[in-house]
Amino acid sequence: MTKAKAKTMDVISLIEADHRKVEQLFEQAEKASSKKLYECFKQLYTELNLHARAEELSFYPAMREYPETEGFLEEAETEHEEAETFLEQLRQMQPDDPEFKAALGKLQAAVQHHVEEEENEIFEAVRQCMDEQQLMELGEEFQGVKARSQEDVQAGLAH
Repeated sequence: MTKAKAKTMDVISLIEADHRKVEQLFEQAEKASSKKLYECFKQLYTELNLHARAEELSFYPAMREYPETEGFLEEAETEHEEAETFLEQLRQMQPDDPEFKAALGKLQAAVQHHVEEEENEIFEAVRQCMDEQQLMELGEEFQGVKARSQEDVQAGLAH
């Protein structure tokens, strides 16, 4: 068994781990000075973009296959677009800009809302439709999308 196979988790566990990581980054950002704040933002930008891309290319297409989960997708995709808009606004600001912290707060609120819906509603519906094998396969696919997207996301941050 390769290391990658040994580390594969089901997609829901991977998404929840990403959620916890982003929550920690928002906590760090709240306490950060301007210089550290931009480092936190760059990490948030990377993590949120990788996470959204992986959900959109692996998890969401699988959810479309079930009427019980398909109904959640329109709102989830709209929430991803909203977060992407906030991320791009923040990317063009400086951390000492008076609007930066307010915009970061709006991003945090949007992300928290999305996380709560996923963890309190969507995951339960997904678990009722997909078996453990499917969730494990989606986990592997989710990790693959994130790995393949790393370079693109970093390039987006540089512009």
